[in-house]
Amino acid sequence: MEKRLIVLGAGPAGIEAALTAARAGARVTVVHEGPLGGRAAHGSLLPSKVWLSKARRGIEPAAILARLQGVARAWIAVQSRLLDQAGVTCIQARGRLAGPGVIEVEGQAKTLDANAVILASGSEPSFRPELKPDGKRVIAPRLLARLDWLPARVVVIGGGATGSETAYLFNALGCAVTWLPGRSGVLPEFARPAADGLRQALSARGVHLVDSVYTCDIERRDDGATVIDENGGRHEADLVFVATGRHPDLSAQGLESLGLDTPPRLDGYGQAMPGLYVVGDAAGEPFLANRALLQARIAARHALGLPTAPVNPELIVHAVYSQPEVAQVGRVTGEGIRSLAVPLDLTLKAHLLEPAGEFTLAWDTQGRVRGAWVVGAHAADALAPVAAAIAAGAGLEHLAHSAPANPTLSELATVAARIALDQV
Repeated sequence: MEKRLIVLGAGPAGIEAALTAARAGARVTVVHEGPLGGRAAHGSLLPSKVWLSKARRGIEPAAILARLQGVARAWIAVQSRLLDQAGVTCIQARGRLAGPGVIEVEGQAKTLDANAVILASGSEPSFRPELKPDGKRVIAPRLLARLDWLPARVVVIGGGATGSETAYLFNALGCAVTWLPGRSGVLPEFARPAADGLRQALSARGVHLVDSVYTCDIERRDDGATVIDENGGRHEADLVFVATGRHPDLSAQGLESLGLDTPPRLDGYGQAMPGLYVVGDAAGEPFLANRALLQARIAARHALGLPTAPVNPELIVHAVYSQPEVAQVGRVTGEGIRSLAVPLDLTLKAHLLEPAGEFTLAWDTQGRVRGAWVVGAHAADALAPVAAAIAAGAGLEHLAHSAPANPTLSELATVAARIALDQV
């Protein structure tokens, strides 16, 4: 019997869930209020990465925005083609849960029903009232898609991945940057040496970092703004960028119709109750596109009764696309964890890019690879073999006996594993 699946949302998680289910033989309908690609394509992930890829002194914002529009069109065209080829039906309208397996679609009298529903409604930025963007002198990540001028002075508020990337971005564009990461500091979810490597690199580039202070208020004027911290410090800016976190977009999704809390408790497959799954940013932190894609695939397969393992957080690579990049995967500290740090310049590829940086490989007392972190050019790419090793339960020997292409950054894991084994 053919199974029917409804996906609410058409961001990375929604599209991945739809494609996974359709390719497995299900009849899939995607209901999405905004344009295909969701907030990730049109308001956060894609715009920020285009800006980062083009950031250099002297470039005109108009050139970046033109590039952004071109990339967005091409990427959405690919997604649309894949959905069409898979036979997925897309309805652009607001949808909400109205009961188990039942979706109300705005503007349609008849409800949709399915064997399972995957909720992929994404997330929204979180702001304290005094820091809320106004779209003029105070902006948020989504407004990068429309930023058509470059300020002389920028204050960046927030020390997570978005704040870190943005501090680098405006510095690379030639702006004077003051960075207030907050009391939690820079990249609190990363290993301290990794976060410190980025701090030092951006400080060396001229970013003025004001550490461990709480941002209290923003005074706004027609010609600029003043950011005030808890110590009475006043930081002048032509533009203030606020990146203080996100929260799941669940308030209008109809969870109450099923007697569920907001947010609902989820199992390892993203299941809130039989036949209802919540994936991607809607499932809460960490708000990462690669995590969303993994969750979506697992939820879709589980909903169709196909074999799948639950989500393993240790397989998810966390990456920050500043220069240098910072990336981390798996467990890198804790009881029973050993580690070895090697400089990037042990690989030829690093010399072809930028040899400064460090790669740290972690393993347990049985010699199984458990994680790694890296700071340097194209750091995220260097962790792919480590993530694969963790997924396979592989040991140092497996990495040491692999033969990645030379010169590549993927050699770093092999180099570190060989040194670790030779030192035993």
